[in-house]
Amino acid sequence: MKLIKEITDKDILGTEGRSEKQPRLTARAFLFNQDGLLAVMYAKKFSLYSIPGGGIEEGEDQISALKRELLEETGCECEILGELGYVYENRAHCDYTTISYYYVAEVIYNHDETYLTQGEIDNETTLEWHTIEEATRLIGSPVHEVTQRKFLQRRYMVAFEALYDFLASSKISVLHDERKESRSL
Repeated sequence: MKLIKEITDKDILGTEGRSEKQPRLTARAFLFNQDGLLAVMYAKKFSLYSIPGGGIEEGEDQISALKRELLEETGCECEILGELGYVYENRAHCDYTTISYYYVAEVIYNHDETYLTQGEIDNETTLEWHTIEEATRLIGSPVHEVTQRKFLQRRYMVAFEALYDFLASSKISVLHDERKESRSL
């Protein structure tokens, strides 16, 4: 999988340094429903929007972790349509690194029930569905004061750039009916 972007303290804080911590591995997806809307997670406690996904657990590969996380957070089973690449974050200021693998997926079955962790429930996390433009605005427009949120926002925005490039260069439409028609040609 290709590197989308490396994000460091230099990018966010303007400072030098590197963390030597082993990276936390995560898998995330731009998940589209049959109406072409994008799944977005909203943590009300922090007024923070994000892309669904999460940590890869021991014994899981990226795809199995992604499908598990999407089912937990969105209640949806999905089909992976493509991979976008990964974002590598190195946060020297807090000695933390993470690698986030990004994919494009579509809903194949919606259970209409999420299975959130207690932490997500405590953060008042909910699932919302938005157009790709609205999701980009919700995630990209806030001016965050908290450093961690600045890193998260940058990570999501470079992933959005990769998504837009992917959609522009592929025959995949974010509208379910159009995808079906193009596959049958």
